Amino acid sequence: MKKIKYLLAISALFFVTACDKADSVIFEDKSTAVTVSKEGWTVTASSFSADVAPTGTPEKLIDNDSKTFWHTDYSVVTPYPHWVLIDMKKEVKMISVGLTNRYAATPNAVGMKKFKIEGSSDGATFTSLGEFNFIISNDLQNFPVSSAKAYRYLKVTALEPQRVGTNHTFLAEIDVFGVK
Repeated sequence: MKKIKYLLAISALFFVTACDKADSVIFEDKSTAVTVSKEGWTVTASSFSADVAPTGTPEKLIDNDSKTFWHTDYSVVTPYPHWVLIDMKKEVKMISVGLTNRYAATPNAVGMKKFKIEGSSDGATFTSLGEFNFIISNDLQNFPVSSAKAYRYLKVTALEPQRVGTNHTFLAEIDVFGVK
């Protein structure tokens, strides 16, 4: 009996790791969650492309328009990691963070694969809220954060690209879902 349980556990682990799916979730019960307003938020980034107006700058991540996007600097090839830092101006107890990919107009527009989410009360000392995988999709992807604490700052750091050898990344929107 122990041997069967062991084989089932190994099989389940293999299946989960072999699927290489994103770690996003869909919340069916929204009775305890609310979309946090982005009004007054500010955002900075490790780099950005200011020369591709009207897109490219970090502010596009919080403009509620999935047709605009932040993009790392086109003119300077900087390897991963890349980060964005949002000051939500007040502490928020987060349930999940939603990321919307830049609309992939070409097969080359693939962006990040692995990333981490961190929270901070002071913008200097960060607590890990999880590492996740991002899939190439134009849909909002929600990532649950393991936080019993409220944070003012949210940092998303792209750790690895979808395609080996690429150095740039991008996102259209970042949303935060918090406790009602």
